[in-house]
Amino acid sequence: MDSNTLFLIVMVGFMALLMWNSSRNRKKQAAALAEKLAIGAEVMLGSGIYGTIEAIADDRIVVKSGTSTLEVARGAIARVTKSAEENSPAVKVVAAKKTTPAKAAAKPAAKPAVKKPAAAAAKKAK
Repeated sequence: MDSNTLFLIVMVGFMALLMWNSSRNRKKQAAALAEKLAIGAEVMLGSGIYGTIEAIADDRIVVKSGTSTLEVARGAIARVTKSAEENSPAVKVVAAKKTTPAKAAAKPAAKPAVKKPAAAAAKKAK
């Protein structure tokens, strides 16, 4: 075998390895996305439409966006912006309870108004 043939075989092997690795990563990302899909999750479709999942069937998902309800293919979902747990009312109530005492403690007490000496002298002169 000459060096050109060996180089060609190595390059073909390297390209096959890259394609296999890329396919594996894509499958992992698709599985992670499918795991996040649940009723109540906010999603972005491939067309750029944002909405909330209302129902999930085998290969179709019902998404509510504004006043419209769309039935889309499962593959049309590009990403999950907020998971169902983040959108649940229980999480929002707990988060509100945690931040309320911190906000109250962070507010400084109101200071009484201080009269300026020039203003007091002007009042006495009248």
